[in-house]
Amino acid sequence: MNNRIIVATLTAAALAVPTVAVAKPGHGKGHEKQTAKAHGKAKQPKKVMFVFKGKFSAPGTVDVTSGNSHARKGGFVGQAVTFDLVNAKVVAADTNGDQKVDVSDVKDGDVVLVQARAAKRTKYAEDAEAIVARKLVDKTNAPVEDEAPAA
Repeated sequence: MNNRIIVATLTAAALAVPTVAVAKPGHGKGHEKQTAKAHGKAKQPKKVMFVFKGKFSAPGTVDVTSGNSHARKGGFVGQAVTFDLVNAKVVAADTNGDQKVDVSDVKDGDVVLVQARAAKRTKYAEDAEAIVARKLVDKTNAPVEDEAPAA
C-alpha cells in the first residue's frame, strides 16, 4: 500500500481517540433536570415604578390627579387610591414637632407624590388591596434643610 494512505489513517485514528476520552458520561442528564426545573415555576410579572400625584386624605388615601405613564394607562388618574405607607420613606417637614418625620406629618389636602412598585400593566380596581408605597413626598410642606453659614 501507499505510505500516505497508512499515515493518513493512523493520524485520523489518533485524533479521534482524545475526543472520545474527553466526553463526560451522563452529560445529558443535567440538562433534563434543568429544563424540568425551569418549567416548574411560573414566571413573575416585571415590576415597574408607578408615580402618583394628588391630594392626600387621611388614612393613606390619595386622590390621584396625575402620574407617570404607568399610572395613567392603569386608570388611576381621577380615582381615590389607598396606599400601605407602613414601610414608606416619608419626605416632609416635621409639622407636629415630635422630632421625627412620618405619615402623621402629612395633613389632609396636602399635595403629595407617591412612588410604588407594582406589576407592569396593573389596572385600577375599586375593591383591590392597598398598594405598597415606597416613598411619600409632601410637596405642600417640603422639608426645610438646615442652612449653613456662608463662608
